[in-house]
This record gives sequence, C-alpha cells and structure tokens, in this order.
Amino acid sequence: MKCASIDIGTNTVLLLIGDFRDGHLEEICDVSTITRLGEGLKQTGVLSEAAMERTFAALKEYRGLTWEHRVEKVYCVGTAALREARNSEAFLKKVKNELGISIRVISAREEAYYTYLSVKYDPLLNVDQFIIIDPGGGSTEIIKGDRKGFIDYTSLPVGSVKLTEQFIKKDPPAEDELNSLTLFLKDTIATTFDCRGFMLVGTAGTVTTLASIILGLETYKKEIIHGFHISVKETGDVIERLKGLTIRERVAMRVIERGREDIILQGGILVKELMDYFDAQELVVSAHGVRYGIIFEEMG
Repeated sequence: MKCASIDIGTNTVLLLIGDFRDGHLEEICDVSTITRLGEGLKQTGVLSEAAMERTFAALKEYRGLTWEHRVEKVYCVGTAALREARNSEAFLKKVKNELGISIRVISAREEAYYTYLSVKYDPLLNVDQFIIIDPGGGSTEIIKGDRKGFIDYTSLPVGSVKLTEQFIKKDPPAEDELNSLTLFLKDTIATTFDCRGFMLVGTAGTVTTLASIILGLETYKKEIIHGFHISVKETGDVIERLKGLTIRERVAMRVIERGREDIILQGGILVKELMDYFDAQELVVSAHGVRYGIIFEEMG
C-alpha cells in the first residue's frame, strides 16, 4: 500500500512517500522544505500570514506529489509551532478546506514516540539502548528507549529558530551573544534526565547538516549521511568554523539548505551541548524521524 506522511515543524515541512508491505517500508520519495512556520512566534504568540502562506504552498506541492505517486493514504501532523500558536486553528481549517489535508497537532510525547519508532525499526542503526536527540526549530525532544520499548522522554522549549530570535542580533554573532546562548542552554538541558552508556542518536535537519559539513559534501546525500557517526570534536570544529562566517558566507556553502544558514550555528551549539551533557564522544546520524514513525505506527 502506498502511503505518505507529512511532518509540519517550526522550521521545516517534511514529506515521506513509501510503499508499505509485509512490515517493510520501501521509500519512494523523501522531501524537505524550509518554510519557517514559527518565525516570530516567540515574540507574537501567533503564526504570521507570510509564514502560513509559505507553509501552505509547500503543502500544496506535497499534495501534488501524493497524487502523482497515487498515494492511497496520507497522514499529516503538526508539532511545536502549531501546538503553541494562538491562531493555529485558522491555518488548520484553511489547509483542510482548500487542500483536503487534515492536520493532526500532536503532543510533545507523541512527537517523541514517533521519533523513537523511527529508530527502533531502522535496521541500519541496529542499536539496543539509545538516547535520541531531535533538535527542531521550536522545541527539542530527548527520547530514551531500547528494542523492547519507549522508556522516557522530555521536551525542551528550545530550538534553532527560537534560540536565534532570542539571542542573535549581529552577523556574524557576537561572542557575548553566543556566550549567553550557551549558558542558557546549559541551564535548560540540565533539567532533563541523566543517562550514561546509551548510544546517542541525532535526528533532524541540524544534525544532518552538521554531518554533511563534516563529510565535506557539496549537496545533501541521504545515503551517505544516514548512519554516519560524528564525534563531539568534529561537532566543535564545525561550530568554530561557522562562528566567523556571515550569513552570506554560509549561503555560499551549498550543502547548507537555503533557509537554514542563519540558524545552523545556534542549532550546532545545541547539539554540542547535548553531546556534552550525555558525555557522548559521538552520535550516530538518523535522517528519518517523525514521518517514518508515523507510517510504522499507522501501517504496522
């Protein structure tokens, strides 16, 4: 059965189309579009018209892809931005009425659970006990699990977009801005559970972008990145490299997806602080996430 899942995040909208049969998912299409739905949300409490229009346009394009591939079932979820915005209901109604797509706004726990499933059922990762870090634009999910089940999770109210809007005013960022951001992260991360000895798995666009830079890629190549191990030293080296670059100079790095150039440094610092907190010398990269977990849950 051909099915699709759409994950509407604070920064990125993701589409996965696959053929699910006999408990196995054969990937047909995996697309990412940065729409920055949560832009300005921290300051205003609402989704801006421009952000909603960008996201609506991406969803319209995705609907066309599901038609093109003759998808039989589409699952669509929304995360942090749609959980938090006071006017999210208006956006949900517009998408339903004009595109025929029903968006289910999921809780932080559900988001963590779907991410857990995406790792549990991934034969390439093949880890028994793991901590997953999922740094998004508006929130960061941290999930503890093993092959037997979902153990624990926490959702931190920090992400690359929120951090950028809260702390970064200069280009490139000033040292005092980055110091304030880092201290804030240390205090925030300290509220999560303490766990040592589990394999650290990193997912979402910040992690895959860091891996792409470390690998020296010019364009994103999922088949190389997924399952790649990045060390805490390599992560720190990328952060130091990005600190001295302007947004324009980061745009010139083709591997950084357009729309991520102003937030990748802050996202990288978030990943590094999480690696330090869990005393992890490396993490394994997962290019999957919520959209995979949804299909495993719904179709399994």
